[in-house]
Amino acid sequence: MSDKDFEAIYAITFEAPNRIGTMIASTPTGRRGMFYKVCTEMKLNQDVKMDESNRYDMKTYDRIEAEGWQEFYYPTMVNPEWSEKMERELRKQFSEVAYEHEVLAEFGTEMVGVFNKDYIDEAANIGYNYTTVPANNGPIAIGVDWDKFGNATQIVVTQYNPFDPRRPRPELGDLEQRYGRFQVINRIEIPKGEFTYDNAVKKIIELDVIYSPFAIYCDRGAGEYQIELLRKALGDKVKGVHLGSSQLVRDPHSREYDKKPLKPFIVNQTVLMLERGQLRIPHRDMDETIARQMTNYQVVRFSAKTGEATYTDVDEHALDAMMFGLLAFINEKPEIAATIIEKPNARTIAQVKTTSTDPFKQQESTKSNDSELRQKSRNTKVRQRASRGFGWGSRGGSTKMPSRGGW
Repeated sequence: MSDKDFEAIYAITFEAPNRIGTMIASTPTGRRGMFYKVCTEMKLNQDVKMDESNRYDMKTYDRIEAEGWQEFYYPTMVNPEWSEKMERELRKQFSEVAYEHEVLAEFGTEMVGVFNKDYIDEAANIGYNYTTVPANNGPIAIGVDWDKFGNATQIVVTQYNPFDPRRPRPELGDLEQRYGRFQVINRIEIPKGEFTYDNAVKKIIELDVIYSPFAIYCDRGAGEYQIELLRKALGDKVKGVHLGSSQLVRDPHSREYDKKPLKPFIVNQTVLMLERGQLRIPHRDMDETIARQMTNYQVVRFSAKTGEATYTDVDEHALDAMMFGLLAFINEKPEIAATIIEKPNARTIAQVKTTSTDPFKQQESTKSNDSELRQKSRNTKVRQRASRGFGWGSRGGSTKMPSRGGW
């Protein structure tokens, strides 16, 4: 069941909240939805005891004063027939993530999700307020997504904060503390209305004055008119991005450019930034929109011909706007994004002592030695003939020059 289903069913309790209760039962899937919320964040405010039969002692429960939810946690190990043999069989049968969900009954991570849920929680673990006065001088980019079906327009402002420490990564042997994150410092939603697009254009022009971004990347799918207006007002910093197009990506080794589908490219780069601890998004208590959309973002299917992924197209517009802003950093400030680490070229020339023998030089040396030997052999033969005197074939075998009479 979705969160919307829960909301519709839970509304029944409003008729008599002191008499009607709600029970939820499910296997954790890793999705940070309502089931996750009631199990981890909305704990019951009372300490209800269990009786000898392992049931609730209702005498210790005061429904009038009760707030929150009581969690009952039952992993597979509570089965009386649980054994080491069953554990071995289940570990062989399930993947590591599936075993975590189905056997241990832990939320863990979602199997079909694009972004790692633990990393999302870490990126959103600091509470901060949106601001119109950035705390540092890091560059700023704005991403805009306007939905062609008339939903609200999403505008996300992202700034690079060079002083924000990244998540430690001891699993990679990274012992040094790294710094620098792309932080969402504002999100503006232009609600659906009669002049949604015009209002969005006016708002973006206002934000350009406030933040002075180096780039404004806008969705071109439903934004040709808006992009034209913005380019007239703000110039070349405004760029249209079509998610169905391709992106030229330069191979750091061959130095050749290759075309990559833009949507998978943007998603993969965002995943890399999240895994490397380069993202900072608002805490769920401040604005849970981006965290929620990243959590629920999934791969719908893969193309049978190309293998390209098709992603969720519902409730993802704020995430798309954020990814447009990150694309601006990747394209125009790659030294900051650093999603692809290029090896530097040599800039100095020095003499190197080699301990190995170059086979080509050895071959040339051999040829040179053979040539010298052949030349020495020819010179020896000439000297030998010269020591015997010059002959004239069958007519001159003498060592002396012939006289006239001998001709």
